This record gives sequence, C-alpha cells and structure tokens, in this order.
Amino acid sequence: MKPKDIAIQPFLDSRHGLCPGCGSAIAMTHIQSIVSQPLPSGKIKKIRSMVIPASCWSIGSGFDGVSFIGTNLVHTPFIAGATVGEGISIMSKRRGANNDEITIVWAGDGASFDIGLGLLSGAAIRNADILYVINDNQTYGNTGAQESGATPKGAKTQTSPNGKTIAQKDIIEIMMAHKVRYYASIALSVATIDDFYAKVRRAADDEGFRCLHLLSVCPPGWKCDAAKTPDLAELAVQTHAFPLVEVTGGRFCLTKPKREKPIEEFLKHQKRFDAIINSPETLREFQEQVDNRWNYLLNLTRPA
Repeated sequence: MKPKDIAIQPFLDSRHGLCPGCGSAIAMTHIQSIVSQPLPSGKIKKIRSMVIPASCWSIGSGFDGVSFIGTNLVHTPFIAGATVGEGISIMSKRRGANNDEITIVWAGDGASFDIGLGLLSGAAIRNADILYVINDNQTYGNTGAQESGATPKGAKTQTSPNGKTIAQKDIIEIMMAHKVRYYASIALSVATIDDFYAKVRRAADDEGFRCLHLLSVCPPGWKCDAAKTPDLAELAVQTHAFPLVEVTGGRFCLTKPKREKPIEEFLKHQKRFDAIINSPETLREFQEQVDNRWNYLLNLTRPA
C-alpha cells in the first residue's frame, strides 16, 4: 500500500492547542491514519491507548476528560511514559485483548533522551509490547525551548543563549545497544513520505518493543517560518542532519537521500543557528561533524 492509497483521517480535533506549523501535529495525524488501515499482514489495528508524558502534547491532546486525538488518552509524568504504556499493554492482554490492538507512547525528546531514559531503557530491554514514538523537536518545547539531550551542538535555546556547547546524545547507538526488535528514524516531507509510511507500517504491524524516532519541526523553538515545516524536514534529511536509519533484527540500514545538500541549507532557515551561519570557520567545523557522522553510519551498513 502506497501513501496515496491511505486515507488521512481527522483524528486530531481542531480544538488542539498546538502551534501553527507544528511538525508533530502533522505526523500524529498521519501515524494514526496509517495504523488504522490495513497493514502489511492485512491486519487493521485499533489504538488501545495513546500514552503521553509531560510535553507540548499534554496541552494539545486534551484535558478535563476530553481527548482531542480521537483515541483513549493517558497523561503521565515526564519519566513514566514507557512504563505506563507497558503496564497498559500487559493488563489489556490479561483481560483478553488480542494482538489487533496497539499501545502507542508518544514522548518528547526530553522525556526520552533525558528524564525518562532509564524507564525507556527498561521497556526496551524487556521487549515491552509498545510502539514508542520519540517526538523529537530537539528542545523542551512546552516550557519555552530549553536545551535537551537532543538539541544539536551550537543551537541557541533559553538555557544555552550562546549556543549549546556539547553534542547530541546518540539515540541510535543507545537503542542498538539494547538490541531492540525495531528502531527507525522518520521525517515527514514530500521527499520522504514513502520512507515514512513504510517504516510506520512495519513498526505498527510488529509486536514487542518498537521505536520510531520522529523529527518534529518546531517553529517557535527552531525560530523558523511555520510555513517551512515540510521543507525543513526534507532539508534535515538531504543535508544528513537527520539520517534516516532502520534497525531490525540487528540489521542496520541507512537511506541515502536522492538529493544531497550542504548543512548550511538546513541551518540558514533557523535563527537558533545564526552564530554558526555567521562564522565560516564554525560552519566548516559543523559540516565536518555531520560528514564524519554520516560516514560512520555508512560503515555500519557494510559487512565487516
């Protein structure tokens, strides 16, 4: 089934409180629609519950007993998303739920890279039957864009006004170290939509612990034009700022973009990177870091 064959359903209520141009809101609608239509096995899965730790979605998904995302909704503290999702999955099966139901944990980078990393690790190592989506906007967006473990080095945030001085945590290596059943990085744009849909369908169709690492363009946090959300997601992939990888059964795959561009093309549309763009030497160093990382990932795809 191709993207054009999947009908996008209006799961997200217009009353949601998310920002204009929110990449996460767009992706949420697509992912729910993909899961709810025939998967590669022929199954149509029902979303049992959407578990959302503290994040922008704590506001955007609903409140006072009202869900704005068209499914059962469980809000949790920052740290607890993976464990609560695992508990819901276990108890649902004990009560007779079948494998046509799916529990999705939708957690931000702060709740995944930092505050909730320990419990995410536990769920991964236990092969918990959840689909864990890292909604990565590279910042603590709900509280005004503070630095997280996913914030790129050099990016300005409220807590790093001169630019972050340390590198991002490597969530790919962290997930691979857990030997997870399925991990994939995804970005939603015109150029990457086939890759996006294929990975979401494979993850939803499987069982056990599956992790989708979603790049979510955040106009307020990235200080970019809200109208450029799909373009920036595409540029992140084309410039190798956000490599599209897939790890299944220990097999590592890297998707090479059809068009490759220098990192400047991604950075120049975001004011959080002004200091890098305005310094040729710093920009050159940034490009070298991106190139080195890309070459490292390329080597992982080759036989020893």
